[in-house]
Amino acid sequence: MRRFRIITMGLALTAAAAGCGGGGTTDEIEAAPGTPTSVASTVAVPSTAAGTTVPGASLTLRMTDLRLLNSEESDNGLRILLPAGVTTASVSVVGLPSPNRVISVCQANDLERRMSAGACRMPANGEAVTVALGSAASGVEIVQSGVAGTGPAANTTTLDEVTIRYSAGTREVNVRLPQIASGESGGRPTFSLTPAGSSGSYRANLTWTVIQAFGGTPSNALVELVQNGSSVNKAEGGGLDVRLTGAVPSPGSEAAIRVGNIGSSAMVSPKLALLLP
Repeated sequence: MRRFRIITMGLALTAAAAGCGGGGTTDEIEAAPGTPTSVASTVAVPSTAAGTTVPGASLTLRMTDLRLLNSEESDNGLRILLPAGVTTASVSVVGLPSPNRVISVCQANDLERRMSAGACRMPANGEAVTVALGSAASGVEIVQSGVAGTGPAANTTTLDEVTIRYSAGTREVNVRLPQIASGESGGRPTFSLTPAGSSGSYRANLTWTVIQAFGGTPSNALVELVQNGSSVNKAEGGGLDVRLTGAVPSPGSEAAIRVGNIGSSAMVSPKLALLLP
């Protein structure tokens, strides 16, 4: 009988020791840094709630009928600031002199002034140039330094087309144009963004200054929405601030914003804040 009680107690102690041994093994695995375990998980569960940002889309900004002026004596660069978050842009210019020795494509970070340490390159006509953007630079400048030919028009270069390809989650851009002369000589700078937006909403705010002479000179600007070659909405005024808003009659189809100087004096430092359709 005594021998039976001893055997029973031995079996009970053996079972207890086995239970304690299993707990010790688990503690050692959890304490090892970087070792995966299924005991606990801190991985965040993805949310399906709507966010506050819009995924970037591949966009092409197309600008036509631009007049680029010599910037050696006054600042007449064309600057385009792109939405925040754009890291690179591909720029091509059609209408450059050949060989091109005076017109550069540069980094930009301010509509009012040139970027002091911006990287520049003189591309050939139609050549695509990659511009690195980020925290230091947020846009592109196209500037003419020197004359592009001979004769009275040597200080002015007509750019047939400027194309900027980039990826962004908004259709807003800010542009600083060279001085726009009155009448046909100033051109009709036109801006479009493809692919067309789904909503068709657009907004344009044009501001400028006038060089006062002999008590002031008349100034008048025109801002238009152009679709299929025709003006479908327009606003004009001489208060140095013209605004145009609305929605494209046929959402999803390509449209453009066009500006012009319909006054008798040059528009100096014109700037455009655009939401393109």
